Amino acid sequence: MRKFYVVLVVALFLCHGFHQIVSAENSPKAIVSEITGVITPITEEFIHRVLNRGSAEKAQAVIFFLDTPGGLEESMRNIVKAFLQSPVPIVIYVTPQGARAASAGSFLLIAAHHAFMSPNTTVGAAHPVTVEGQAVSEKFVNDAASFMRSLAETRGRNPEIAEKMVRESLSLTEKEALEHHLIDGVASSIEEIFDTLRFEKPQLIKIEMNWKEKTLQYILNPNLAYLFLTLGALGIIFELANPGAIAPGVFGGILVLLAFYAFSVFPVNFVGILLIFLGLLFLALDLLVVPGIGILSVGGVVSLFLGSLTLFNPERGITVSSSLIITVVLCIAVFFFIVLLGIVRTVRQRVRVGIETLAGKIGIAKDDLTPEGFVVVDGELWWARSEEPVKKGEKICVLRKEGQILIVKRGDHL
Repeated sequence: MRKFYVVLVVALFLCHGFHQIVSAENSPKAIVSEITGVITPITEEFIHRVLNRGSAEKAQAVIFFLDTPGGLEESMRNIVKAFLQSPVPIVIYVTPQGARAASAGSFLLIAAHHAFMSPNTTVGAAHPVTVEGQAVSEKFVNDAASFMRSLAETRGRNPEIAEKMVRESLSLTEKEALEHHLIDGVASSIEEIFDTLRFEKPQLIKIEMNWKEKTLQYILNPNLAYLFLTLGALGIIFELANPGAIAPGVFGGILVLLAFYAFSVFPVNFVGILLIFLGLLFLALDLLVVPGIGILSVGGVVSLFLGSLTLFNPERGITVSSSLIITVVLCIAVFFFIVLLGIVRTVRQRVRVGIETLAGKIGIAKDDLTPEGFVVVDGELWWARSEEPVKKGEKICVLRKEGQILIVKRGDHL
């Protein structure tokens, strides 16, 4: 009988455990992820991975927390295609407070099945520009505007306001977006979204970028790309000025290549890149080729500063921090100024070594100088020539040196 009770208790525990597993598998699920920073090809790959996981899990919804200044048009369109074809409902939630769905981000919000915004957030400013950050043709604007209008009509949102976000760079707060029927609601938490959509409280599965995606996305940072460019260029210049140092050239080359990898994605202004390189080149030339002039250094600092300001176009929401620009330019300017000041002081101090120390020295003729012969100056024997006859033993004064011959005169003063 005791064995029977033991078997019964074990069976009850097993049944309870099996029930819990089945319940967990059958409970509704929701995939939660984040879209932050600039929308790049890395973001695109990550979103495709998240959507595939949502389909595999048969999730109730895929929820993206969105905070972006915009990004590449091609990546945005590919993500929108994935949203439109997704069998799992997509929920875009612009959060946290202070976040934005600007430029390409506004397309993602309009393309989602459901859209929510936190208090104190914005959406819009979707007027397209080129990769270089310049204004595009009217043809391109019309294409983007019609694409936005089509998305709004598909999702039952306000097509007129959606189109204005492209044509007029209209930007809306969360209250204005709700008033104009661009979003489903304003929510302070994800639970409020579930209540609004009448979802059963789902099991949340959070998906983050893996180390590879994080590394590549980390590199695709405007401030970091700017630092890579300036530090890399300085390293290459130092290597050229000091052949054989190796390390500055190697790391400088790597940093420049990483910077250009970022520039291949960002709306970069290549004139800004040229100005930065030109500024650093002017500073280097003032030290290495024509030290002490200073004009090139001033031009170099101005060129570096202007290049830093124009490296990215702020209309795309991608800029380098002003404080970072000022810090980098000031540090480089101060460094080169200190080095240049040291060079100027060295140049102005007349170097007196070797033969220059003999000018004006008094010596003794070891031979009759008629006009040439040996003389002794500071204990050293020199071959000398005199413009007037000098007898052996008479004092001579060194005037200058021509080749390996001292030019002297009779007497003990110049």
